[in-house]
Amino acid sequence: MNMNRLNVFRRLDELETQNLHLQVMLKSTRMELTALKSGVSILHNALRRPGATPKPKPKVVKASEKRREYARRYYAKKKAAKLAVAV
Repeated sequence: MNMNRLNVFRRLDELETQNLHLQVMLKSTRMELTALKSGVSILHNALRRPGATPKPKPKVVKASEKRREYARRYYAKKKAAKLAVAV
């Protein structure tokens, strides 16, 4: 056999191996892209929904603040009653 023919077959074999390797890489890359797209779409949909975000907890009102607020309202009513009687 001619040496040139052997060289051509060896090169063809290398090219086929490279082609298979590139096909596997392409397939895995496509799967990764699909996974990323689905992940992004899930996150995008979660952010768009208004009910998806947790509601803030109500403020904790201390007892002293409640007492102060009650006293303000109580004395405001008394003051208003005194002004109504004086008029």
